[in-house]
Amino acid sequence: MLKRFTALKVIARLAILLSIVLPMTGALAQGNPDTLLRSTLSGDISTLNPALIADSASIDVAQFLWAGLFKFDAKTSQPMPGLASWKLSEDGLTYTFTLRDATWSDGTPITSKDVKFTYDAINSDKVQSPRKSDLALISKFNIIDDKNFSIVLSKANCTVWGNTFGSLAPMPSHKYAADFSDFMTSPFNTAPDVTSGPYVVKERKPGEFIRLEANPKYYEGAPKIPVVINKVITDTAVINQALQSGDVDYAFMYPDQAEQLGSKDKLNIIALPLNNTPLLWMNYQDSTNPQAAYDKDGKPVKLTPNKFFSDVRVRQAVAMGYDKSAIMKTLGPNGGFLLSGPITPAFEWVGAQDIKPWPYDPKKAAELLDQAGWKMNASTGIREKDGVPFEVKLVYAPLVDLYTNIATVAQDQLKQIGIKLDVSTMEWSAYLKEVLLPGKYDMTIVGFGGGNEVDGIAYNILYSKNAVPNSAFNMAFYVNPKMDALLEQGRSMVGCKLEDRAAIYRQIQQIAHDDVAYDFTVGTNQVHVMNKRVQNYNPGPWNQYWDIVQWSIGSK
Repeated sequence: MLKRFTALKVIARLAILLSIVLPMTGALAQGNPDTLLRSTLSGDISTLNPALIADSASIDVAQFLWAGLFKFDAKTSQPMPGLASWKLSEDGLTYTFTLRDATWSDGTPITSKDVKFTYDAINSDKVQSPRKSDLALISKFNIIDDKNFSIVLSKANCTVWGNTFGSLAPMPSHKYAADFSDFMTSPFNTAPDVTSGPYVVKERKPGEFIRLEANPKYYEGAPKIPVVINKVITDTAVINQALQSGDVDYAFMYPDQAEQLGSKDKLNIIALPLNNTPLLWMNYQDSTNPQAAYDKDGKPVKLTPNKFFSDVRVRQAVAMGYDKSAIMKTLGPNGGFLLSGPITPAFEWVGAQDIKPWPYDPKKAAELLDQAGWKMNASTGIREKDGVPFEVKLVYAPLVDLYTNIATVAQDQLKQIGIKLDVSTMEWSAYLKEVLLPGKYDMTIVGFGGGNEVDGIAYNILYSKNAVPNSAFNMAFYVNPKMDALLEQGRSMVGCKLEDRAAIYRQIQQIAHDDVAYDFTVGTNQVHVMNKRVQNYNPGPWNQYWDIVQWSIGSK
């Protein structure tokens, strides 16, 4: 039986993002025309220092407090000027940034020294920052003057915005010790009295709420909504009740939760695509003894082909052998979309929408299996080749109902064309350690998220040099030199022009689709629910708060 979609947890780089659990403390300022009431993500904050943040609850609050060097365009995910503008050298290696005439909320000017301080802090041995690897591409950081600095990369890379530069939201150097000795432990990290973003912290009751007030010195001007209160609510049913009663104005949720909302007359419900790809993985090499695609000297290794899935016709047959549209219906109205490759609909600018997903076509699938030499054994109902029955173990961790629905439909319908799936499940941590990362499986199901970079999914799961057991994420061991060349070109082209990259990623999408590098299944939407009294609210897939200074509260 197919299960209804329940609170899909998005997996980004195979780490489960914390499921959305949203909290409540009472009415606080319910209905106040000066106050926006939000439910925070995943409980209470752990830190508000962006150089140290590793959880979504803290990110959700911190984005109101700190101005980044740039903003992501809400519709395209492309960088646009924020706290700084920039110029790029002809060789694509040197970015020269110019800061706005902006100040911290205490009136102190924001300078190049603050950016360099943040860079040095992250790199310091005294600081344990999850951002250290993000800065590995920087070979030089040069302060030119108070408003100008340059960053030199070791090589051109179009992904620096999502990682490298995104980690350099400046922190106020005058609030920390110059030697970074208090960067990890300062009370400022959880109760900052100076910020650079649209809001400042005024009050916090751990486990209950954090109150933010408009920053009159914000470089874009003070927001029109004077107060934002982020409540901690950990029960999704309570969130829905709070939205109905007006105890909160905003909540982020998944489609099934939005379906459970009662009256929607006072709510704006906006569904936006997630950059996440739930996948049916088929191993390209012998799963009993997985090897890296390259040896220690960087030379290609001839991998032992998987006896089931090394033939592209078999992979295409699997992709057409079960009905993904039926699975999509379990997500509810506006809950999801069919995938054709690693470039999700969130990247509309790539223009890959004309590459259609594999259709459900069991007749064509059976023909392909025949062509590949897998002939039906009439007595068993299972196909055979060279005396080997097409009986495959499919093991996965049932993190969400969607995975179980994929397994259920695939098991039932692939059996009808002569492929027997022996389905089993494992606890996540054991599955990750014993099955997925070592590559010891023939078939599995798991999702992969790619952040805000167009190659975030493709590069990780398709690049052959990422086919390393226990060390990278191409654990299907897909190897295609043409794909490698395109992935390298897409992230290293000088200038990183959108139209040039779009042409490359359309090719990547087409090859991944035709090869069935993975069987791309059903993508999901994220849902933003906002009370209609909040006006000028216009979120995009990549930035829900890009125009927050323009939001206002009316009478609706």
